[in-house]
Amino acid sequence: MASSTTNARDLEQIVRDGLSSLVFAFGHKTGIVDAFTEIQQPCTAEELSQKAGNKLRYTQEWLGCMVAAGIVTITDDEKYSLPHDKTQIKTWGHIATAIPILGDIIPKLDKAATLGGPKGFTYQEPYLHWLNGFRSPEALQEWNQELLVPVVNLKSGDEFVILDIGCGFGKHSREVAKLYPRSKIYAIDMEQVSIDNAKKELAEDGLENIEYLCMRGGQLPEEWADKFDFVIINDVLHDSYEVDEILEGVKKVLKPDGFAAAFDPAVSSHHKKIFKDATAQFYLPYSLFSCLPVSSMGPIEGLGIGWGYERRKQKIEEHGFRVVQVGEKDVNTIQEGIVFQK
Repeated sequence: MASSTTNARDLEQIVRDGLSSLVFAFGHKTGIVDAFTEIQQPCTAEELSQKAGNKLRYTQEWLGCMVAAGIVTITDDEKYSLPHDKTQIKTWGHIATAIPILGDIIPKLDKAATLGGPKGFTYQEPYLHWLNGFRSPEALQEWNQELLVPVVNLKSGDEFVILDIGCGFGKHSREVAKLYPRSKIYAIDMEQVSIDNAKKELAEDGLENIEYLCMRGGQLPEEWADKFDFVIINDVLHDSYEVDEILEGVKKVLKPDGFAAAFDPAVSSHHKKIFKDATAQFYLPYSLFSCLPVSSMGPIEGLGIGWGYERRKQKIEEHGFRVVQVGEKDVNTIQEGIVFQK
């Protein structure tokens, strides 16, 4: 007898939560959510409306939606509170604004998913701009300390040559450059719009140990052979349709004693392992709307985040790399990073 997964979520509640998320995104975009973090709580609808610079009636209706969803609380004298810390409110407010952006992608996704339709589509610029604002410098610094520094500590010293493949708008690359000022950072991305934005922001930062180049990760130049101490591949492999070419390129440019680190969401390749998994529930929707279509544009089957940890590790090992344990987690434990060397 076939086994089945039990205790599935209530479908009606999922739809209600989705609508509430859309309303929350509207509040973030129009300044209501930020106003909550800036004024004394609890506050009246009038105070909130005035602080946000919005019409009172729209603020009242937004508050009604949020009270109904249990996100905002109300006292007997009709004062409202958003009972979450400031960082959490700002972070999830920004995340919620992805919902209308993803909604605009649906027509393209519909065509790509249809039999006989296009294989996929490239990154959408509004989504790239949203993604750039996803992590604050503080969050990136915390990420570096938790995940990148233990990798870099595998080699002694602090003067390295580092390659960042798929740097996007370059925000993370700049934090790495600040963390290792004696190192030289080469940051590449296949999208010219990303490199243009990265160079613009670099000029404002004034960092001199980083260079941005528009280049495909699967087409690294021959003169880079045995050049890099570390290769960072952050949120790239699951988006790519040239994974084999990227890994071959990494093998070429990595020094004999160098290390590469591929970071992707900690999601299993197997659906039986992701039932009610919060990480998978958060990341897989982004994959459906962006990662999977982008990775479907080439000759291979689309990957996306659903490709998962186990299959990604297997692919790296197929290219002759040795996966290295960093920290206490065994390499067979589903996790964000896979560190490897040739």
